[in-house]
Amino acid sequence: MSFHGNPPTFCLKTLGCKVNQYETELMRECLKQSGFVEENDEARAHFCIINSCTVTQTADKETRNLARHFYRINPSGKVVITGCYAEFEEDRKVLKGLSGVTHLVRNCDKTNIAQILLPNACSLQPRTCRTISNFKNRDRAFIKIQDGCDHKCSYCKVGLVRGPSRSRKIEDILSEAEGLVNNGFREIVLTGVCLGAWGLDLEKKKNLASLVEEILAIEGDFRIRLSSIEPAYVTERLTDLMKNNPKICKHLHVPLQSGDDKVLALMRRRYTIRRFFDIIKRARKKIPDLAFTTDILAGFPGEGEANFKSTLKFIQRIKPSRVHIFSYSKRQFTPAAGFKSEVEKSRKNERAKALIELGHIFAKQFVKSFIGKKELVLVESRRDTTSGLLTGYTDRYVRVLFEGPDSLRGKLASIVIKSVDESKNSVLAKLL
Repeated sequence: MSFHGNPPTFCLKTLGCKVNQYETELMRECLKQSGFVEENDEARAHFCIINSCTVTQTADKETRNLARHFYRINPSGKVVITGCYAEFEEDRKVLKGLSGVTHLVRNCDKTNIAQILLPNACSLQPRTCRTISNFKNRDRAFIKIQDGCDHKCSYCKVGLVRGPSRSRKIEDILSEAEGLVNNGFREIVLTGVCLGAWGLDLEKKKNLASLVEEILAIEGDFRIRLSSIEPAYVTERLTDLMKNNPKICKHLHVPLQSGDDKVLALMRRRYTIRRFFDIIKRARKKIPDLAFTTDILAGFPGEGEANFKSTLKFIQRIKPSRVHIFSYSKRQFTPAAGFKSEVEKSRKNERAKALIELGHIFAKQFVKSFIGKKELVLVESRRDTTSGLLTGYTDRYVRVLFEGPDSLRGKLASIVIKSVDESKNSVLAKLL
């Protein structure tokens, strides 16, 4: 490929989880350090890079459609696919057959992407990036502290493509967090494929709570948010930190997946509904205003009507502040792909709809409970498109709309919540 004396250009598109979003930023900075220039116009970029997801069949399809789109609008450019869909050989064969796809980059090679794309470019100095310093177009920064998963849930392909749990070095995490805070980020989101497993594989074993304590020691006006964490890792030490330190968001996203013990066993989840209930109950007793959000998988093979009703009943019992619903998607290479008792698509959709409706009830109740309370909001850089008001999120992830100056964008602001705007699933507030 000839660049006519100009630097090579790239564009990036991210699909999937916060880990992928972090790794996209890491690739962006690696490419720029190696002399590449980011191109906002996809039709003009030399390399169109897709950071793919493979958690569902829909995610796979989205990657293929995006690759076709890039080739259609930019036939002289090269389509590069990385991420979880570019790991298994069977998947790679499919991706290699797409027009315009020239490179498939494995997750472990993302930091070397510049050298993979242009191995013979003498002007580009080989570099290995380990940390990020920015987070493009975002008001909060993600830090990946861990990769891989040892849990082997029967439906999950991500653990297969990401490999066993591996913790990042604490010095890299702390350096990255300090740099992001110094660069103006007021919320740091800790993320990983299995977040709570951080530290367990280190030579000197540590745990997530000990890492959080060290990040809290960094000087600056910022707060920490935890992304999804498995039930077993919601420890007393972690919830003590959450209770006693205002710099930690009082928000736990703990995936349930099913409220029925038979289905949980089929999923190879490592808890019963009683154990899950006790974990959340203890956390709420310690932190009464805790935001507890969760994931539910609708229509898993073997989930009968009685099992589904058990899930509805259990959700009514635990009253999550928000529920994320996913319809089961068969994933090749997973044990669940061979299960015989599949749930019909129409039935899966019905169950997902019922779960969503139930989740909305508890979400509204949770939001209404904050009327009259003072909260700290991370103000986003963009105003609400319809009202023109400033918008942001509290530490419990309640969306807030309020009047205020542009100078507050990207900062933490104190507000008092006045009313609920159900049309936007948010609250209206007054700046203090």
